[in-house]
Amino acid sequence: MDLLLRAQALFPVLKALKDDLHRHPELSGREVRTTALLKQKLSALPVELVDLGVPTGTAALLRGGRPGPLVALRADIDAIVQDTPERGAVVSEHPGVMHACGHDFHTAGLYGAAVLLSELQDTLPGGVIFLFQPSEETTGGARLLLDHGLWARFPEKPRWIFGVHNRPQLPAGTIAVTPGPLMAEKSNFTITLHGRTGHGGSPHRCVDVIVPAAAIVQGIQSVVSRNTDPTDCLVCAVCSIHAGTPENFAPDLLTMTGSIRVFRHETRLRAEQRVEALARDIGAAYGCTVDFETDEVAPLVCNGPEMTALARRAAEALVGPEHVVVAAPEMSSEDFAEYGKEVPSFFYWLGSGFPDRENAGWHSDQFRTNDSALPLDAALLARSALTALGYEG
Repeated sequence: MDLLLRAQALFPVLKALKDDLHRHPELSGREVRTTALLKQKLSALPVELVDLGVPTGTAALLRGGRPGPLVALRADIDAIVQDTPERGAVVSEHPGVMHACGHDFHTAGLYGAAVLLSELQDTLPGGVIFLFQPSEETTGGARLLLDHGLWARFPEKPRWIFGVHNRPQLPAGTIAVTPGPLMAEKSNFTITLHGRTGHGGSPHRCVDVIVPAAAIVQGIQSVVSRNTDPTDCLVCAVCSIHAGTPENFAPDLLTMTGSIRVFRHETRLRAEQRVEALARDIGAAYGCTVDFETDEVAPLVCNGPEMTALARRAAEALVGPEHVVVAAPEMSSEDFAEYGKEVPSFFYWLGSGFPDRENAGWHSDQFRTNDSALPLDAALLARSALTALGYEG
């Protein structure tokens, strides 16, 4: 079977599914309609639906006609909070919620892979797990499934797992096979300042939390510029500040949140220590007490050499080496990394950009996918499974 040719014939089906999901986006943990739709469509294929033990998301197992190991393929299904200025025939029908990261694209692609591989069931040497994961946008969905005994729900743990994420900065038709670190390890921090409230006209009788907060924000910038090797990747950012209500009061409570993203675990730990020290010392200098908390959100997505070689073989078999690239890593995070702790994993980027124009990035209200790449998404996942299983057909 020419997988890509067959996938291209499926384009109307894949596009219809993607458009349906785009019109009906659902937030993390609330993907009820999406889950029901996927179960309905998967039930028409020769696969076994698998209960994940959580309210949303689903999985299916395709048992091949010949003995062999299992390989897993994963897509994420949730949307994000985003006002959409979209115009045209396919727009979100849920105000303030949008598939602005392309999870509708990923979901349709994985469904297409299930269709393609189901057609090869009799000669398939092993089995394939199709995993439609909820709650990726909270970076907690993968760990939630694993903590609920994900792999114990199948005959055995898969020997490999593959995932694909669209990449709007790459043109449609391009596959990125990038070795090593691909997407950042991430932790979040929360800084809480406690002062003493009072009248805005009597600042000397107050301990105002706004001024030290400003100094802390400035100080945190030095963690990257003065406490980190210039060749080491680090993003250390304050993302929200909440304090005060009336304009004539000095607030006594302020909460500041932010994130730290790295490619090296040691760098993250050092950055957390510096942010905490800055917050506590600056807060104390202004007469505030300080609470500091951190939360590890996602590990590093890292493509190992053996899986990279396997992925490159699969990608080049579809589009030829001229359309397979090595792309620069991203400091955004992805909970696909959780699977890599337990199973050899590979994460592709698939070009979803339109030619001759600037394509908005993930989470932008201007984000769009070039849906002409949907068949390649399906074919790439299917080919990856076949290559891993050693299918010669």
